[in-house]
Amino acid sequence: MLRSSEKIWLKENRNLPDPESVQGMMELSLLKLRSLNYPNVTLSSRTDGGVHALKSSAHFDLERYGTQIYDANNISYLMNRYFFVNNIGIIVKQCLRVSDNFNARFNATSRRYLYRLAVLKKDVVIPENVSIANVIPVEEWKRCHFIRLAEFDIEKFKEGAKHLEGYHDFSTFKKFDKLLQHKHNRRELKSVTIRAGKPVVTAHTESRGSAFDYWDIEFHGRAFVHNQIRRMVGTLISVAIGKLQPDDVKVMLQIPSKHSWHSFIQNCPSDGLYLCEVEYDPKDLFYDPDTTVESETLVES
Repeated sequence: MLRSSEKIWLKENRNLPDPESVQGMMELSLLKLRSLNYPNVTLSSRTDGGVHALKSSAHFDLERYGTQIYDANNISYLMNRYFFVNNIGIIVKQCLRVSDNFNARFNATSRRYLYRLAVLKKDVVIPENVSIANVIPVEEWKRCHFIRLAEFDIEKFKEGAKHLEGYHDFSTFKKFDKLLQHKHNRRELKSVTIRAGKPVVTAHTESRGSAFDYWDIEFHGRAFVHNQIRRMVGTLISVAIGKLQPDDVKVMLQIPSKHSWHSFIQNCPSDGLYLCEVEYDPKDLFYDPDTTVESETLVES
């Protein structure tokens, strides 16, 4: 189990491995190539601990003696072999050579996140002194956010989500940090798509039926502030159960402040959040030898 995507940074020296992070494990695997430089990995997205990644990306530079460069396919093979031998849940799907000025984080044109929500069906009755965990499929443990709310209305949920789309100041939906309180929080949320989901379980569990209605909430935007998606989902759940009106979401955007946040809103856990895709302009993934010197950069997904 890895702590998070990013490794812990030390001011004195960033060239130190961190085996408890995705970034650190990638660097440890790249050290097997014995490049002249330390293979510092730059991630495209800084996700919190507990957030899943179905398809992410990163870049790094490798230097070696002479004019010969590292083979991209060989890099992905060696990295995957290292992860497999050490039982690490990371898979490199593709390795590409790109231009020297490519940056996996800042060249990204958009990102897609998915939040999986499961609501206990109205006709399923569980005594108050019985935990909801009794009916959660074991295959879905830490993979979805399960709630038991009798008054949940998905139509109100969708109505509130419409207000989130567009270019807004999302300060209200950001986890407050004194050190970053003056950083601008204006972002464009291109779309919020809500559709019926389904459990990710074995055929044996599926044959026993499901006690939950599953919903997939997909967010599409170029960038997001810290905890934005988890706080937006928590807000929409409050709308769905009647604690907030759909128009209250608009007010939270019109008055962007930590004081516009309602204390009764629950910040949703990271269990149900997935980074699905990081998108780039295809031209940025094309290596042009006329404009760059020889180097090696990885795009991992």
